[in-house]
Amino acid sequence: MKTYNFDEIIDRKHSNCVKYDGYQDIYGADGLIPLWVADMDFKTPDFVFDAIKERLNHPVLGYFIHSDGFYRSIIQWMERRHQWQVEKDWIYFAPGIVPGLAFLVQAFTAPGDKVLLQTPVYHPFYYVVQNQNREIVRNPLHLVEDHFEMDYEDLEAKLKAGVKMMILCNPHNPLGRCWTKEELRKVGELCLQYHCLLVSDEIHSDLMMPGYKHTPVANISKEIAENTITCMAPSKTFNIAGLATSEIIIPNENLRKQFEKVMYDGVHLFVGNIFGELALEACYTYGEEWLEQLLVYLKKNVDFVQQYIKENLPEIKTFRHEATYLPWLDFSGFRMSHEELFRKLADQARVALNDGQIFGEEGRCCFRINVACPKSTLEKAMEQIRTTFHP
Repeated sequence: MKTYNFDEIIDRKHSNCVKYDGYQDIYGADGLIPLWVADMDFKTPDFVFDAIKERLNHPVLGYFIHSDGFYRSIIQWMERRHQWQVEKDWIYFAPGIVPGLAFLVQAFTAPGDKVLLQTPVYHPFYYVVQNQNREIVRNPLHLVEDHFEMDYEDLEAKLKAGVKMMILCNPHNPLGRCWTKEELRKVGELCLQYHCLLVSDEIHSDLMMPGYKHTPVANISKEIAENTITCMAPSKTFNIAGLATSEIIIPNENLRKQFEKVMYDGVHLFVGNIFGELALEACYTYGEEWLEQLLVYLKKNVDFVQQYIKENLPEIKTFRHEATYLPWLDFSGFRMSHEELFRKLADQARVALNDGQIFGEEGRCCFRINVACPKSTLEKAMEQIRTTFHP
């Protein structure tokens, strides 16, 4: 078995990297430790480069079609990792989850329609709804002890009042919840009852902490599957976001035809780029050993951050972290304004965390930290935060 080195420091500066080369305009400072954008500071796996290099041996990069291997790798990955039987006809290419969500909003809603989000939530959800002149309906998640839960009473009331689409974050970003099968069943059944299309963003589905298992909401029942569209990708899991390749899975034939009118007839987008396809196939074919080692490393990093905070920064509230490499931190215990906290972290601690307010008003005084980096980077960042707040 090959052992992968996640401790290696890789210099990503000056590579047109958003995480390292694009933060100055947001934080108004330079020389920060960037723990914000949701990509990893680990090497993209070698089997991805092997697949791309092999294709580069051919002298022509012309138009291409999706190979049988592209579809087969997705089908087999879903079966192995999630015990979900997916059919080839259900699978569509999209150039990333966010563009895919935008196309789904176009395909299945009209200007003025209501789209429900469970807040706080991944901030591009707001953009793909608001910027297409749809109305956002918020179903805030609520804190129960050390984790967040859904408010089903509020959800039902809002669905009953007329919501065309619900965009679910499963698992949840930024709150780190791995929704249980029963939680998801309630959501799926409520959407069925009130004729609301359920769109499930499951891009973090392979990034489960030990002891937790992802449930594709479309795998709960045939009835729920017929009313669900699932968005997935290997981009977060294998650090290939720059290749802009994801999959949209639609079991319902009528929904597929409606989606094709937008994707194929409307914007003529059905293949993407050949290297993204090859990378996806390589990840889903050869990636399990690498992923299992990654998950062990990520769990140790999550545990380190939470234990360090408990021992050195008790004013910061942490939460039970079940999925993703993006823990949620509540700094309200310092009794400072959100703006003061943001500037203190950037200007004095010299650390760039995601501003919690971009995820919704519930994120005031909260920040999201990306732990997908060498532990030594985290150790330095946490020490800088400690010495800033407790000089």
